[in-house]
Amino acid sequence: MKVQAREDERSLLGIVILLAISSGIGLSIGRIGKVVGADAAYTSGVALAFVLVHLAFVFTGFSGDQTLLPICAAITVMGYSSLLRLRPDLALRQLGFVWLGCAVLFALATLTSRRRLVGKGLYILAASIVTLVATLAAGAERGGARSWLLLGPLGFQASEFAKIGCVLAGAAVLGAGMRVDTPADQRQSVIAFARNRSGGALLAAWAAAVLLTVAQRDLGSAMVMFIACVATLYVATGDRAAVVGSALAAGLGVWVASRYWDHVSFRFAIWLNPWSDPAGAGYQTIQALYAFSAGGVLGKGYGVGSPWVVPAAATDMLFAAIAEETGLAGALGIIAAFLLLVGRGYAVAMRARWSAGLVAAVASASMLAVQFFVIVAGNTGVLPLTGVTLPFASYGGSSMSASMALLGILMGCAAAPCPEPLGLLGLPEEAAA
Repeated sequence: MKVQAREDERSLLGIVILLAISSGIGLSIGRIGKVVGADAAYTSGVALAFVLVHLAFVFTGFSGDQTLLPICAAITVMGYSSLLRLRPDLALRQLGFVWLGCAVLFALATLTSRRRLVGKGLYILAASIVTLVATLAAGAERGGARSWLLLGPLGFQASEFAKIGCVLAGAAVLGAGMRVDTPADQRQSVIAFARNRSGGALLAAWAAAVLLTVAQRDLGSAMVMFIACVATLYVATGDRAAVVGSALAAGLGVWVASRYWDHVSFRFAIWLNPWSDPAGAGYQTIQALYAFSAGGVLGKGYGVGSPWVVPAAATDMLFAAIAEETGLAGALGIIAAFLLLVGRGYAVAMRARWSAGLVAAVASASMLAVQFFVIVAGNTGVLPLTGVTLPFASYGGSSMSASMALLGILMGCAAAPCPEPLGLLGLPEEAAA
């Protein structure tokens, strides 16, 4: 077994450990005026989960990107620190979700790097569509969306599972019909792709996943899947007409939904004028804006603000809660971390030496990028609230596991060996030489 040192990753995780300890100490001082070991222990437990993933990578010889894991760890620590402040009763459970997510990350990174996962993408997407149908038929409704499938005391959001299926299925089908050294203007059009048996099946499966999610009234997840799938299709085919057509179809869909679905038109009305019902439907949006204002530049400090005033602060509105206690500086820090993570994700795609890895990396990075934009835009009032969570940070096992899975796929794409005789630049090795 070849051991990888991964020194850069180790050094960056050391900084994350310091962030975790200082966050726990600052939180306890802000709340009760003295250091409480339990707070620092909880936040350190989050960092420890990522350290164990790092050690597992070292001893299994994993050679993927060394910056993605520390960036994710920093985002998770900041989100967990705010959650510990908001809902200390959920701290232990969320810590378990983080550890579960890290296990999922390691598993998918390893499987993807060995090219044992992408080939099963269509089966995974088919299974996720079955869970979406089951959720629509017998799922539980929470927050106005029938998006939860309950299995005894446990429950999960089928739409989160569908995101992973969309990524892997796209990589399996689109990756099989292209080479990374093919110029975009020489790739087949979407129409030609749809005429192929596998291409038509992929587009139909993607559409089914999105439409079933819309039928559950989980519009945020549907938007994330739709935009990410279109971005993936464009990268694989280079067909700009497909992007324009998809945008027009999406615009038409939004117009129809806002006109004929009462809950959608109501959300648009509240988004445009939350002050029309400040004590009712507009309360959440207004309190989020107050939180941003109260935070100022440097924030009120951990344990000093009142982020719990914002409804659903631990899930949908966590970004606003973070902004109140860490200010504009903390909010920009979260944004910068996500930009770095997504940027590294697209860099992985650009350096990919196998076509399926390129597609999977683009799809994974796009899923995370779109979801982050949608939740931040919703918290700041740029877009209507859609109910999606802040990746790696918000409370919830389904969201945490799905986000970690996408990151694992991304890291696996960076480490996967090349099954094609191509150089690092996507050119044949002879030409590269």
